[in-house]
Amino acid sequence: MIKNYFLLLLLMVSNAIIAQETLTFNGYDGAPATITATSSTVNDQITIVFEDVDLINNFYTDGRTYIHMYGGLDTPSGGFQGSPGFNDLGSQPQLTLVSTDTDANAGPNTYSLTINLAQFYTGVPDGTTVFGFNLLFQNEFGGGGNNQTADLYIDLIDAVKNSTLSITETKKTVFSAKMIDNQLLISNFNGVVTIKAYNILGKEILRIPNLEVNNTLRKTLNLPKNQISIVVIETAKSRHTLKVVL
Repeated sequence: MIKNYFLLLLLMVSNAIIAQETLTFNGYDGAPATITATSSTVNDQITIVFEDVDLINNFYTDGRTYIHMYGGLDTPSGGFQGSPGFNDLGSQPQLTLVSTDTDANAGPNTYSLTINLAQFYTGVPDGTTVFGFNLLFQNEFGGGGNNQTADLYIDLIDAVKNSTLSITETKKTVFSAKMIDNQLLISNFNGVVTIKAYNILGKEILRIPNLEVNNTLRKTLNLPKNQISIVVIETAKSRHTLKVVL
């Protein structure tokens, strides 16, 4: 999916109210698989979950409480960019058996890992466009045969890699703002604000100018559902930016 993040600089100083996304490979059966992110870029923290149904034949996880993730970023230079050596298990992230899976000898085995791909794969320079994440899992026996999975892929929202970007990063402003469902709540401010909203392609989808705020304001915005929107609240002296998914 090729989507340009024209608002990247805004996101670097934004409040993010989007929940951390969990990307799950369910019921692995030995075949390659692709899952598509709905809100995450390379710069976001994500949780990757892998479920192995057959613990012996397709991928040997019988009794394994952790597995290794061999992966790399998908960029204009190709896939698996920035990956460590395939046999360098010590440099590969580990997924661990989830706490609700209490028996590693009985299928399915389910493993998870929370990771920021931009911060982990430092071999890919900041400023590189990243389309997705190539990966496979292997056990401690070093890959090959049923000691590894087939190639897998996470299709991320295209973005320019920035390892300093955090979705919890904020810019100091003279007021606070947050979204509750489809309502914008502004507090601790007296004066005039202009509210704008943009879609992921940078098209302005909402503009409400010259709203008077007397300490607090609650305003329904009617933003599109199941899409990323960027809400910008401007005053004469400051700007506050929110990344929103409803």
